[in-house]
Amino acid sequence: MPSVAQVEAGNYKKGHKTFHGLQVSVETKKGGTRRATDGSWKVEDMPADYGYIRKTEGADGEQVDVYLGDEPERGMVWVVDQKDADSGKFDEHKVMAGFPSRAAAVDCCRRGFSDDRADDRMGAVTPMTVSAFKDWLATGDTTKPCGRRHAFEN
Repeated sequence: MPSVAQVEAGNYKKGHKTFHGLQVSVETKKGGTRRATDGSWKVEDMPADYGYIRKTEGADGEQVDVYLGDEPERGMVWVVDQKDADSGKFDEHKVMAGFPSRAAAVDCCRRGFSDDRADDRMGAVTPMTVSAFKDWLATGDTTKPCGRRHAFEN
């Protein structure tokens, strides 16, 4: 288990996986506990491996976050436009990869929050083929919401 200082600096041993050729660093394994660096929240029993896609940049200036489901051979990715729970403004993306359906991806994303405000954070959920997703990472604007036409439905 890394220390708080290591988590803040990001210099602790992470797992590594590949998703359709994309290199992923896994910060928290499925079933593990993910904690805020300031201790303000934690998620026990993470619903999927969680980390980031290396060599990308997201809206928060860090690499694009990703949840890896149990079915990496799946050819679809769902990009969630996460909002700030209080302001409702776009915050960053959560990529849901390796899930059998949109419903499974959204359910996993919801379970990645521990404050009962997951629905306040859910923006548009944009489905993409892996090919389209790779193109979006390479040429799209990953600092802005991905889609609005696929609004989240409760």
